[in-house]
Amino acid sequence: MSMLNRVVLGAVLSWIYAVTLGLLFAACVEGHLSFSTLRLPGVVPVALIGSTIIALVMTPIAAWSVRTGARNLYLYGPILWIVLAAWLLLVVPWNVAYGEYGVLILGLVGLVILGFIPAHK
Repeated sequence: MSMLNRVVLGAVLSWIYAVTLGLLFAACVEGHLSFSTLRLPGVVPVALIGSTIIALVMTPIAAWSVRTGARNLYLYGPILWIVLAAWLLLVVPWNVAYGEYGVLILGLVGLVILGFIPAHK
């Protein structure tokens, strides 16, 4: 896989995961899961802008984690997303600051681990 393809794949998946997790974070910030929070003015644009910035920061690490093969990212990426979503659902209602920074740190650690998993055959 060429370097450009790895960067594009890393950027696209990073943005999709960041946006969905950002919207989930916004829905959980009231102390419980409530999608009505997303209807408040400015919540969705702020979540999208913040998620896009996080995705840009995470793109180099996501592109690096594809070095062992895109199949690893297709296989383990959704598992990482589920772990991060569970973290948001469990921790954000308890403490918003731990949820926000915790999911960022867990995402970085997860991507680094994905980069070291041998290529899936």
